[in-house]
Amino acid sequence: MADKILDLIWSLDIEKMNDHLPTERRSLKDLLEEENPHVMTKNNQKHRIKKKDLELISKFLSDNEWERVKLPIILLRRTSLAKGIYSVSGGKRELYIIHRLIGRTEEDLNLFLLDDHQPYIWKPEAFTAVKKVTSLVIIGYT
Repeated sequence: MADKILDLIWSLDIEKMNDHLPTERRSLKDLLEEENPHVMTKNNQKHRIKKKDLELISKFLSDNEWERVKLPIILLRRTSLAKGIYSVSGGKRELYIIHRLIGRTEEDLNLFLLDDHQPYIWKPEAFTAVKKVTSLVIIGYT
């Protein structure tokens, strides 16, 4: 009984900590076309996205890939993983953007897609990504 109560309290705390996460993820293409790009968050606030951040990552990809990239990118700090490890949510294109931001790769997207890449990064790398594109990378908790 006590374990169930603790689990409930824990899950409610995690949910509250994640109020800032987006309720939607939008394509790079759509966000670049908007005058004031944003997504809505779980607490019904606008998360504004900086044009300069969008323009920076758009240089990593050909424009025919922009529709397939969903933003913002969420880095999850999972309690089930080792301390200091974050998982990159999204697909291989979002992982590619993170790898480019943190300097793990300089290769073209097509070459990157040929290899298997684990969707995990270390805490210092997570904060490097956040620092480079503050409006496009969001930390969440599970």
